[in-house]
Amino acid sequence: MPEKYLRRDGLPLLLRHTGPTTLPEQPPQALTGPTVLCLHDAGLQSSIFSDLMTALGQDLTCLSFDLPGHGRSGSLDALPSVREMAEIATWIASWCRIERPILVGHGMGALVALEWASRQPDAVGGLVLCGLGRTLGLDDKTIEIMRQVTCGKAPRPFDPTRIAKDCAPELMKRAYMEGIATDPRATLVDFEASRRFFDDFEGKDAVVCPTRFIDGAAESNEARERTEKFARSMTGVQATVDLVKDAAHYLPFEQPEALAIRVREMANAAEAA
Repeated sequence: MPEKYLRRDGLPLLLRHTGPTTLPEQPPQALTGPTVLCLHDAGLQSSIFSDLMTALGQDLTCLSFDLPGHGRSGSLDALPSVREMAEIATWIASWCRIERPILVGHGMGALVALEWASRQPDAVGGLVLCGLGRTLGLDDKTIEIMRQVTCGKAPRPFDPTRIAKDCAPELMKRAYMEGIATDPRATLVDFEASRRFFDDFEGKDAVVCPTRFIDGAAESNEARERTEKFARSMTGVQATVDLVKDAAHYLPFEQPEALAIRVREMANAAEAA
């Protein structure tokens, strides 16, 4: 899959995209129709979307990028707020010359998508929000454990419930590898930013684009209930909630084809609107 580095104020940002490779100073070549922009979860990077992008790349332009301090993007520091994450995502969309993208947000990336759609309601074609319930459930213990990791006082945790119990061994290995590719200091900042977002977020009523919430069916009941409760609280748009079988929180690579079907449906609806 083609990759390139963009530079914003000297900071390198890794961009992945479908379609042909283009020169470094040129944006990816867009197909006709909506473009999909994928936004990754806390402590992860855009590689989690590689299988989904391959599945979508036959008929849709699809982009993803590593936030600063994550994966292969530059900076030792992660962005301290979801608002700043959304701002850099909109800058990348502008550089790539895409308008009204379909935003696929995973975990914290779903928060970034919500922030973008609430502040620029006419600039987003639709939202596909994956695994939001687990992010809504971030608690003090989870954050404190990650703080201990950054101080060298605890080993980096791996939560096997983030992937479906009966998954293939290679998927469990990939889940582990995806989770250690970004510095734990960035993960801690992400967790804290996500918690603050929900303490302060007042923009649910401003989201007017079609919105679809998707959880893995193997997620905990508590996580799925939090997703459903949040979806019901949105009054500006009729939101739908869907489950993907044989997947938990890492559903973008556990079941990329199933997720691709749902993203295509959103893209088709946006194009027809």
